[in-house]
Amino acid sequence: MALLGKAGADDGNRVVMPASALDGINSALVEYPLVFRVQNAATLDATNCGMLEFGAEEGFVYVPALTMVRLGLEEDDLVLMTSTSLPKATSVKLRPHTMDFLGAKDLKRLLEFNVRLNTPCVTVGDTIAVAEGDRRYLLDVVEAKPADAVSTLDTDCEVDFATPLDYVQPPAPVPVKVAATPCQDCAHGGERRFVGVGMRMDGKPVETPPPAPAPEAGSSVKGKSASEHVLRFFGRRGSVVVPPPGAKSKKKVDGDEDKEAKWFTGQKYTL
Repeated sequence: MALLGKAGADDGNRVVMPASALDGINSALVEYPLVFRVQNAATLDATNCGMLEFGAEEGFVYVPALTMVRLGLEEDDLVLMTSTSLPKATSVKLRPHTMDFLGAKDLKRLLEFNVRLNTPCVTVGDTIAVAEGDRRYLLDVVEAKPADAVSTLDTDCEVDFATPLDYVQPPAPVPVKVAATPCQDCAHGGERRFVGVGMRMDGKPVETPPPAPAPEAGSSVKGKSASEHVLRFFGRRGSVVVPPPGAKSKKKVDGDEDKEAKWFTGQKYTL
């Protein structure tokens, strides 16, 4: 197409046919705007193209470069051309080749201008080009509704964009692991205890109870003798012996007082 001197013709999907084809189209009462199904005669791969003009040499059809790549065509390959009719597009999903396209100033206006000028129809699997000044963006047609091949002329179409081909997923942040310092009790296999400082509500210092004395060797709680339960209070005038619980005091022995025990000998008063 570039050999014909048609600027931007390779960015769209419009073909150039010979003038003899126009006579056959008029006689067949083909519906306008003209849309053709272009098929590779060897591989049977097919897509859809619009009409640019009737100015090609007799026996030849000029196909845009992107369409030739799509069908796997080489120069002088045989193609089959069939007139067709496509439904109007309601939704199209495009995948940009580069992230730069998403940074364009006005995507809606950019697409409307290029599609109206060069792309009268789209087919799933095609690659279309969008030009902005000297920059040229390529977009793959990923999805189209209501059919895989739709017309883009005189229609309100919703356009969505898939993730660009050169998009790189940013690496996920690596969580920082902080090693907890085990307490001394836990390090030795014991239960973790409170290691803080005690405080009183009145502000006075906390009294630490003295440690319990260790039991003497050979002592036992069970089986205490009667002497271990005796409380002795020593005073100036002797000592008072308190018998153990359950023991009966022997005040008299055969009518005589117990000489070993010294009873209280003072005076009593009544309040």
